[in-house]
Amino acid sequence: MKSSHKIALALVLAVVFLATGAIAYSMHFYRHKEGLESRLTTAQNGIESFKSWLDGRDSTDDKLNEIASTTLGFDAERVESRFRSGLNRMATSAGLIKDETVVTVKPITVVKNPTVEGRKVVAEFRKYQNDESISAPDLYTMGATIRGSGSFESVTRLLALAQSQPWIWSVQGFTLKPKDNQATQFDITVDVTTALLPDLAPPEPSDEAAARVEAEPPDILDPIADQIAATASIVARNVFAPPIPTPPDVVIADTTQAPAPTPVQTPKAKPPYHEWRLTGLSGSPTQGRLAWMFNSRTGTSVLLSPGERVLDAVLVAAEGGEAVFQIGESEFTLALNETLADRHPVE
Repeated sequence: MKSSHKIALALVLAVVFLATGAIAYSMHFYRHKEGLESRLTTAQNGIESFKSWLDGRDSTDDKLNEIASTTLGFDAERVESRFRSGLNRMATSAGLIKDETVVTVKPITVVKNPTVEGRKVVAEFRKYQNDESISAPDLYTMGATIRGSGSFESVTRLLALAQSQPWIWSVQGFTLKPKDNQATQFDITVDVTTALLPDLAPPEPSDEAAARVEAEPPDILDPIADQIAATASIVARNVFAPPIPTPPDVVIADTTQAPAPTPVQTPKAKPPYHEWRLTGLSGSPTQGRLAWMFNSRTGTSVLLSPGERVLDAVLVAAEGGEAVFQIGESEFTLALNETLADRHPVE
């Protein structure tokens, strides 16, 4: 009987041990497992959501091709030619003096991946320094300098145009220096760059007409409305010009002792047309064509929309390289850098 008691006791102890182990597993390990499985499910859902977000975005290739479409080409010689002619055209559009405008194009510069360039290489990329796909140039840049002179409106418009062209990669800096004591003319120097992405070059066009179009100078885009407004706020006050002299005090004569003489009728003076010069033409789809007018005597400027005026000259239109004004019942044309006194009747 004692032996059977021992066996029964052993079985009871075994059952108690197994039950205790099962309870401990359920309380600790099983719950821990459930927590890990829940975190795993959350992570997998996050990955799937991120994949769906990536699938809805434009591909990297599409973005790179979009950037490449704003460059001037993929051949260095062609890019240099288009870059130079585009900058000359931009300077003319700004109203700089043509005979005093010089564009200098600089040699191509290699731009490499910054993570493997220089002495301080990012640790994660150090082992890839000899990998050609990592150490190869990311892109090439070509710099240029525009030197010229013109009115305050012309040089500030040149800066606005440089900021507006998609084929200008960056405006690195500029200098502005008055040429005279009245600050009516300025020397300007602007440093700009453009980019080349030869690894994204499309197939060479087989059509001669298409190849000729690719070699033409780039179009000059007018500044957007915000840039025009920002430039206008600068041009409205030429900070380089001396202050306008204060008019002398007017002395009122004492007429109580003697009657005033009868005033002599003098012929009405003509408006000072020679003081107002057309220095620039611009515009946008929202504002229409605009004309910059500069007063050489006071150093002030105005930006005219069609229907607005200086003196008695109302702006009718500003198309191409000239503006049309109406004075009285007649219309006149005005070319860049001409004053209202130089106007030409519309035939």
